[in-house]
Amino acid sequence: MEKIKVFIFFTIVMSCKLSPGTNALDPSSPAGIALSLLGGDSVVQMEFSSNRVQPGGTIYITTNHDFTSKNKGLKLPVSSSGMDPISQVIPRSKFLYEVRMSPAITSGKFTLNLKDYYLNEALLVNPELFEFEIDSNPPLLQLKTGNGIDISELQSGFLDIETNEEIVWEGNLSQVTLTGNAKNTLVVSDIIVSPRNIRLLFAGNPNANGGILTINFNGVKDKALNTQGTISVPVQVFAFKSGPNMNIARRSCVGIELEDGRKIVLGGRAKSGVLINGNGTLSSAEYYNSVTKEFSIGPDMIYRRQEFAIVRLLDGRLLVSGGFGGKVGNPSNESLKSTEIFDPISNSWTEGPSLTTPRQLHKMTVLPDGNVLVVGGLSPFAPFQSVSMVELIHVDPVPTSMTVETIGHLNDSRGKHAQILSANSGKVIITGGERSDVTGTNPADYNARAIDSIEVYDITSKTLSMSSAKVIRRFNHFTHGLSNGEVLVLGGISSRFNDNQPILRAQIYNPMSDTISDHKNLLFGREWGSSFMFPYGKDQIIVAGGLEYRTVNGTTFDSILDTESWSETDHRFYPTGRSLNARWDGCEIQYSSTGGGMILGGRIGSIIANTEEYSFE
Repeated sequence: MEKIKVFIFFTIVMSCKLSPGTNALDPSSPAGIALSLLGGDSVVQMEFSSNRVQPGGTIYITTNHDFTSKNKGLKLPVSSSGMDPISQVIPRSKFLYEVRMSPAITSGKFTLNLKDYYLNEALLVNPELFEFEIDSNPPLLQLKTGNGIDISELQSGFLDIETNEEIVWEGNLSQVTLTGNAKNTLVVSDIIVSPRNIRLLFAGNPNANGGILTINFNGVKDKALNTQGTISVPVQVFAFKSGPNMNIARRSCVGIELEDGRKIVLGGRAKSGVLINGNGTLSSAEYYNSVTKEFSIGPDMIYRRQEFAIVRLLDGRLLVSGGFGGKVGNPSNESLKSTEIFDPISNSWTEGPSLTTPRQLHKMTVLPDGNVLVVGGLSPFAPFQSVSMVELIHVDPVPTSMTVETIGHLNDSRGKHAQILSANSGKVIITGGERSDVTGTNPADYNARAIDSIEVYDITSKTLSMSSAKVIRRFNHFTHGLSNGEVLVLGGISSRFNDNQPILRAQIYNPMSDTISDHKNLLFGREWGSSFMFPYGKDQIIVAGGLEYRTVNGTTFDSILDTESWSETDHRFYPTGRSLNARWDGCEIQYSSTGGGMILGGRIGSIIANTEEYSFE
């Protein structure tokens, strides 16, 4: 007889087609008839309306088993929680049950162990386990890029808003409003909603100067139906805007933000025919006040310098080294090995220890212990010689107590390279650059070329080593540290001669595995010595300015007005806005406190005093 039942069961199941809308859990359905032929409800199916519920909220269960005929009704045993969040189970029909939660339990994750409980009643239950969460927190919304965007992202038409959990929301236009000084005529034209993302499509124009755009969402709920009512998401809209002129037009300068928020621009080269302290190479410093939008004269450096290096020490002081110039009072120029320290509290410069070898177009990196690594550089007069010696400046609160230690020599001497501290690996990564070897005594007796090597300084062992990985030959390029510890290498050029070509291909170097992989192309080939990188938002950088070489032999070039950005989330370059001036050979100040920054001076034909800010303020 049992074999006959099984045969009839499979015959019915295989021959029946459930019409759309049929409830498979209804005992009168073909599947239900087949189950009854096997001896009733031996397989109990349960469907839960949600796996998230508010404190005191309700979950509904649909089933194919009539629990109202049992003395104990529907039992939902919570396994090993220490507390039972279920206050009441109410049958709404034979096959629909309302499960009410205790309002006293405001959070927690719980498991219903249905298998073990109903095994005692000779019932098989599907599912055997059910996990649910009591959640009293409304959903959180955040701009995908963190809190900042380039203005072109509004002009291009859409923004993505991420949610921290799945949401239930109609996404009507009436449920979104825009406010803030960046709004102008901008409106939301359409909304696309997915479980964890809201895409807003725009029409109209934002304020050309950027600012704050606040996006207000009404009625966004999570799966537990929690809501804040109205959620406001402030967005910093970055844009280029004209800044005031510096007191002195300059190129080949350096700029940096002080720990107290002040911005300072130093040194460089003055306009042709302009002599200050007896020379066109500058010792002057200027402060920029981003509130009043004014430049004021700061204290002169002890030396006139251009093409020098600067870092901010861990105690907030500034350290500059090398460059091309001379001590104030001496009108001649030479390659410098001097250092000096600026104290922002006393607003004064003090001479520091001398490097062992003079250098310009070199790099410095502040190490975790506060000391400073000095790498590479070039001599200023033909025949040009690149520097291989690597030195370590031992920093001390008293400048006269600072010392310089020779660490060793690079395998490939280089200048115009890029270097970056990789804190995850405990190494300084030195990439590319220009190597120049002297071949004779005459000014033209040298061989200059871009190099592809990567060298690594180990902070712990204080040793230099050659990486097995290679970059595409490049100098005057960027490096940017990624959140996973890898290093993005981008931009630069291949030569100073007729075969000069911009390097469009970006690469990513992994210092932990000592491997490098090719990445996507830049939209414009730029050389680093004339370009600017500003971070904005959560994981993006913007690259502006510089020179692009446009002909096959590299003899024709243009300065670049267009900007582009790289997104770590999307792993791609994309066009953003345009800077106000197509300039090169200037300097920049990155605003670490607010994001964005300022581009200063440089050349647009002649040397200029013009500046522009990239900010949302």
